[in-house]
Amino acid sequence: MNVRFGKKRSRFRFFFLLSIIPFAGLGLFLFLNIGTLLTVEDPVPARLDVIFTFAGENQRVFYSRKLSERFPGAHWVLSDYFHMFSHILERDGFPMARVSILDTSTNTLSEVNGLKDWVRTHRDSLCAAKKTAMNNPGPLRIGLVSNPLHMRRIKFMAQSVFSDTSIRIFYLPVPLEEYSWTSADIRYWWQSKTVRNWVSSEIEKLFAFWFFS
Repeated sequence: MNVRFGKKRSRFRFFFLLSIIPFAGLGLFLFLNIGTLLTVEDPVPARLDVIFTFAGENQRVFYSRKLSERFPGAHWVLSDYFHMFSHILERDGFPMARVSILDTSTNTLSEVNGLKDWVRTHRDSLCAAKKTAMNNPGPLRIGLVSNPLHMRRIKFMAQSVFSDTSIRIFYLPVPLEEYSWTSADIRYWWQSKTVRNWVSSEIEKLFAFWFFS
């Protein structure tokens, strides 16, 4: 009986270990690639109608300003809780008629919802201006600007909030060099404390979004 029981126990251990190998492999794959998986980047399109900047970093505002200068017909919506960046833009003489400030958002999802509400309110004027300029309305093109490691979570949220097929979203992260990062820093994310902290924070917030939204 003891020999038979021992054989059964050994067989159970063998099949148990066999069954967890795929999960261990998946876990290792995710660990090694999570930095890259968190990033989303579209090519900058030939036209943008709206540029939306998520709050949180100087780099986002500065890159959005470059995009705004590249696309003078686009309206810039800036999430700016305390109007700190809008004051800087005013001081620098930026044409504030092209800028709308979103100052009621408290987190990324509320920013995405705030953008949706803003687009709903201003859609007629945006479409009219686009039709006059292009003589071809087409989809409303919105570029979203944030930290590269923030973009996957933004994409999940934008896809859950924007279901209108006449709106096209472009994910335009701030270039890595603006943070003094390289693609290797993202790929080997655990080697840099700054990138590691970003990745850890994004994973936590992604799980919170999936389970509590």
